[in-house]
Amino acid sequence: MTAQDILHRLQSVRGGRGQWTARCPAHDDRQNSLSVSEGNDRRVLLHCHAGCDVDKITAALGLSPSDLFPDKPRSHDYGTAEREHIYPGGQLKKVMYRKADGSKYGCWFHKSGSAWAKGRGGSPPTLYIAGELSGGVFVCEGEKDVDTIRRLGYNAASGADGAGPGKWRKEYTEQLRGCSVCVFTDNDTVGRAYAAETCNALHGVASSVRLLDIATVWPDIPEHGDVSDMVAALGTDRARSMIRELVTGTPEWTPQEAPDPLFSLFKPLEDFPEEETKWLVPGWIPAGQISVIAADGGIGKTTLWCHIIAALSNGTACILDPPGFTREPMRIMFLTTEDSVRKKLRKKLRLAGATMKNIFTPDFVGDRSGLLHKLKFGSEELEKVLRHFRPALCVFDPIQGFTPPKVNMGSRNEMRDCTAQLITIGEDIDTTALIVCHTNKRKGAYGRDRIADSADIWDIARSVLMAGFTEDQGVRYLSNEKNNYAPLQETILFSIDGDEQIHKEGASWRRDCEYVMGAEQAKSSPVREDCKAFLLNALHEAGGAMPTADLDEKANKAGYSFTAVKRAKQDLKKDGAVKYFQTGGAKSGDKVWHIQALVEQDDGGDFEELPDDTKTPFESPSPSDISKVV
Repeated sequence: MTAQDILHRLQSVRGGRGQWTARCPAHDDRQNSLSVSEGNDRRVLLHCHAGCDVDKITAALGLSPSDLFPDKPRSHDYGTAEREHIYPGGQLKKVMYRKADGSKYGCWFHKSGSAWAKGRGGSPPTLYIAGELSGGVFVCEGEKDVDTIRRLGYNAASGADGAGPGKWRKEYTEQLRGCSVCVFTDNDTVGRAYAAETCNALHGVASSVRLLDIATVWPDIPEHGDVSDMVAALGTDRARSMIRELVTGTPEWTPQEAPDPLFSLFKPLEDFPEEETKWLVPGWIPAGQISVIAADGGIGKTTLWCHIIAALSNGTACILDPPGFTREPMRIMFLTTEDSVRKKLRKKLRLAGATMKNIFTPDFVGDRSGLLHKLKFGSEELEKVLRHFRPALCVFDPIQGFTPPKVNMGSRNEMRDCTAQLITIGEDIDTTALIVCHTNKRKGAYGRDRIADSADIWDIARSVLMAGFTEDQGVRYLSNEKNNYAPLQETILFSIDGDEQIHKEGASWRRDCEYVMGAEQAKSSPVREDCKAFLLNALHEAGGAMPTADLDEKANKAGYSFTAVKRAKQDLKKDGAVKYFQTGGAKSGDKVWHIQALVEQDDGGDFEELPDDTKTPFESPSPSDISKVV
């Protein structure tokens, strides 16, 4: 469909040149909350500033989200044409098709010369009419029912867009001015609300108004049943008799408050399907939801997310996946206000093996108008970009760069409001949001309190990952601190090489709080000096160096805590008493870190060198000396 086709279904349309506003049909809109525009691919873009999602808006218009895409020549996809309805004047018709899978949909056509062309062609909204708009007129929900009533010998009419809040237009009311109107209601919540809205609109304009509920004369009417179903089930004569009974037995309509369209959005649990969680990264990052990576500065947050998106872009495994895991290559987007794409990130992603054509990011250098600065959480611009590119994952680094300037990050309500858009879009188009956050260094803080500036992002996220340093030289951890859809995953240990690439070093069940709190405890440990002496002695006994894992095990067996050993090694390295080196390599799988004690060489001082044959008390006595003693 085109934007004009959509605009004809809306009320209070204003604007032009590709940008319009209108009243949102999905809620009781008293001011133009709906923005309508066309994307570069001619897709119709809808955004309700009151928060209604696209599914609700299109449903209220009698459409589906797929109708927002431009029509393409696809005659083989139309299916079988079941019926067509030509509107007054002969310039507009609706054709109803049924596809092979049983689904139905309607297509609009307008007269273009002597031929029919796709779309409404700018035709204004009008009633579909069978018979005349004079005397008594039955108003039905759709064109099929209108034709059914006409075959019974009555005048009938319907709106052009089916049932739904706001779909009965003022133009329709004027067309029925002075008529005696009976409004049929379909047997469902939406149909009853629409019929009541229609009766309210016609009261005082039509000469009389009645609302006809078929269920009162046909108790066996099925859910969603209508007058056409009644005629098909009971026959023409019986149906005609029941309609006369309905008309004579139904009092005139008394105006009442129209049912709130909000109520129609509630339904019993039996109407909800059960869906399995979909994962972008199995067990770690759920698809279509918000996830968070948080860490102190210098840990390697950017390197981490670059490693993840490189794997997603080329269909390979990242450090969070099991060995040999594969996936289909995905379209990825990242938005960052920190690192330069040209000077840093492109090279980092290339070295990580990323498929460059699958990764999109804005070119801030080419933005002369400042348009990209409007890409904030909750903004129309961000929604437009995400719905256009439809990435499987979008990274936001850092959160402060995309929080609207007037939003207080410490305010729970404000943060929830501005990030709610990501949840709505994510579930609609399966775009996962990965938000990068800094952590604070407040003593004793852990979990949600470790997220800097906004603890509420912890609650909004479905999965939270926290990174930091372990006690081993060059080894970091990535801990799954929160997971709404799976058990917490085992902590991943990793290192970053000279090319800033990620290598998995192992796994652990320690969590972020244990690493952080342990480091705090180790700083004030009274046994730290003893631990340092123990470590140096152990190294000397081992010949000066040994694998760090072996030294840790030896110290733990001696009764020193994990955190005390970590802090003691940090102090020894800072004092220049030890150094670290590695053997093997990550690619060959035999890389091992070692720790070595550094011993100063004796420069001789003021001591005199003795001749070689000088007797010393450290030498073993000769056999002759022993015999002399004996």
